[in-house]
Amino acid sequence: MARENPFSKLDMASIASNQTPTKPGYGMTGAAKTVVRSIEDLAENTKKLMEGEVIVDLDPRLIDVSFVADRLSDDGEEYQELKQAIASSSQTTPILVRPSSSDSQRFMVVFGHRRLKVARELGIPVKAVVKKLDDITSAIAQGQENSARSNLSFIERAYFAQNLLASGMTKDVVRSSLAIDEAMLSKMLGVVEAVPASILKVLGASKKIGRDRWLSLRQLLLAPALLKVATEHVETAGFIELAEDERFEELHDFLKRYKVKSAAKKPKASASGKDWTSSDSSLNFVMNAKSKRVAIELSNVEAKPFSEWLSAHMDRLYDEYKGSKQENNGD
Repeated sequence: MARENPFSKLDMASIASNQTPTKPGYGMTGAAKTVVRSIEDLAENTKKLMEGEVIVDLDPRLIDVSFVADRLSDDGEEYQELKQAIASSSQTTPILVRPSSSDSQRFMVVFGHRRLKVARELGIPVKAVVKKLDDITSAIAQGQENSARSNLSFIERAYFAQNLLASGMTKDVVRSSLAIDEAMLSKMLGVVEAVPASILKVLGASKKIGRDRWLSLRQLLLAPALLKVATEHVETAGFIELAEDERFEELHDFLKRYKVKSAAKKPKASASGKDWTSSDSSLNFVMNAKSKRVAIELSNVEAKPFSEWLSAHMDRLYDEYKGSKQENNGD
């Protein structure tokens, strides 16, 4: 360490209380606006964490990674550009670390993992600010720094959210950390819970892939047969040889083709059976009819809400049906 560091503990309550209407990366409505912060607020919070603090030089070998992971890969083009910039012009922005709870000589990084990694690879000290932070404050600071810099992809943010919950953090902490509302958190968790870790690891950060494409992949993987072939496909030599930023689309297109091919092999439904799929693929309808008995099955994401809506409108729909019979008889 270059010199003594007389840090005072940050008052996160004063930062958290300064909330304004949000402007996150995805649309938000209603009460969610009172829960999360804007990207500008996140950047300001990060600034407050570092303002007026002493910057010290630390041996990167004395710094451990955060207790919660937020990246699936960081060796891409952006990382190489960062490494080149630090090698030629030195590190301009310090990282934030906290004293280790188990070793007085060591530290844990709060944010700045890539800058720390660069320092390790270059064999140089890393410029850092040291603060005494608890786990919750560290998690919020880590997430807000990444949100302010916008350098985590959708799936990395989802991965971070899942890891925060697994470490014992509440959903309120996760939402505050990532500046998202309950609906977005639900979508993120829905993706990382449906996509196996083995597939996530191979796909990596997928920097160019946004929420909608991940939700589409999730929908495909909900089918057991597609999940099985996807797991096998990502392990093939040809797939692994692809550049990381090409893998997502290749897998997504492969599953779409497989689904169409499988559907073509299925025997045609009998005359008494009918099926229908909504244009957005969120609702499947299958009907099997006998002489005086008709079985209807609804499946997929919209199955339950649509069935509730259908039940609530049965009187009107039946009246429309009876009216249509009378009109046909009149003809």
